Amino acid sequence: MAYFFLTESVDYDNRPLALAAAGSATLSTFGRIRTEPAMTDTTTDYHGYSVRRLNPFRGVVQIAQSSRSRAISTDGETWDLQIKTRKPDDMWGADSPAGSTLQYLRFGTWSRRAGLSKVPAHPLLDMTSMLDEARRLTRFLEAADPTLPFPQSDRFELWLLDGSDRNPLALIASSTESNHLPEERPYRWQCADPADADFPAPEWDRIHPRHPRDTAPTPHIDALNRLVSLESGHALAQWFERLPSGAGAALPIPDMDRLNNRLLPADCFPELLIREHWRDRHDADLVADYIGWLSPLLLTLQQISDGRRVTLESQARRRAVKVEEYWRFYPKIIDKGAIEAARVEARLVEANG
Repeated sequence: MAYFFLTESVDYDNRPLALAAAGSATLSTFGRIRTEPAMTDTTTDYHGYSVRRLNPFRGVVQIAQSSRSRAISTDGETWDLQIKTRKPDDMWGADSPAGSTLQYLRFGTWSRRAGLSKVPAHPLLDMTSMLDEARRLTRFLEAADPTLPFPQSDRFELWLLDGSDRNPLALIASSTESNHLPEERPYRWQCADPADADFPAPEWDRIHPRHPRDTAPTPHIDALNRLVSLESGHALAQWFERLPSGAGAALPIPDMDRLNNRLLPADCFPELLIREHWRDRHDADLVADYIGWLSPLLLTLQQISDGRRVTLESQARRRAVKVEEYWRFYPKIIDKGAIEAARVEARLVEANG
């Protein structure tokens, strides 16, 4: 019989969650995830938090965690369970070297509907204690389910700066911790995944009619990415710590003294992760069309005003399937009728294939 190790914990870009801000050309799916203290036998300090999925923005991810384990979900229904343990050194059961580090191993998945499903595991792992910990973790998830989403904790933000005034232009990464913030270069903001369908932009189409030979599948996505890249000039980015007031304290950039130690007021940071005011009206229209298209995901943000939330809820109805996918992570719903109508529409679409 073949035996399998539990898969080492990785994020959805195949990078460890503890290194989730790493990458070569673009930044990772998740904001950087907090680390935790060494495991002790008496720890039962389960807690939950959320971080944004950035560059491109894809909503939020929920994390339930203790020093023994963690669970991760991108939809609020299915949770990926990861237990901290030491891996046996070889297939014959040799003990791990003294002082070897604990690591998260994927134990299985859990949902309220389907229960706990384990993955095949190496027979020499301590499956009894791992199963006990998985059960404790799922009890926490059951109790926490009505309180979702968890509070957002990625208060350290990496902003692409405007090439002229060096104020925040578009958000490209976030972190729950200030230590070891990555300095990924070159900085490149993406408005959507390359595999996504293009967003509608009728005014842009009127001003820029397509040439018969233009076969680009996502002209609006390409245009917005290009617009932000040109506006950023030399693509300088800076980390800020967002304060409870909404203001942002700048973290230092080497050899950029004039940008260091500044404290920007809250209104310098785009509420919807990209600047909305542009010199050219047509550029502003393109950004507005993008925001309307992204509205079902933007509603997962926890720091937007009620007035803006009402507008986004109205716009989100045009993408009912996405509302059904993300509504569990909406921290607040103002127009409950609009969201419920979108969910009903999404279920009808699913029923009709």
